[in-house]
Amino acid sequence: MKTFNFKLKDGKEIDMDINELTRWACLIEGIEQVTAKCEQIGMDKDNDDWIKPLAFQKYIDERFHSMKHDLTVEAMMGNI
Repeated sequence: MKTFNFKLKDGKEIDMDINELTRWACLIEGIEQVTAKCEQIGMDKDNDDWIKPLAFQKYIDERFHSMKHDLTVEAMMGNI
């Protein structure tokens, strides 16, 4: 199984397999979706309301397989 190597800002390097990379990508995409929705409805950035972690887990679970396919194709094309 292919692994992806990432260099962090602190100089460390980490390796991720496609499944771990996919989960991170889904989480980031989920956060971007929430941010866009908050901006759309005009939610104040200083709002202390929380998004339930289970909502993010559900998003990750639902998006995982299609995101994994997308990342696999991008890796085969040499884009990641």
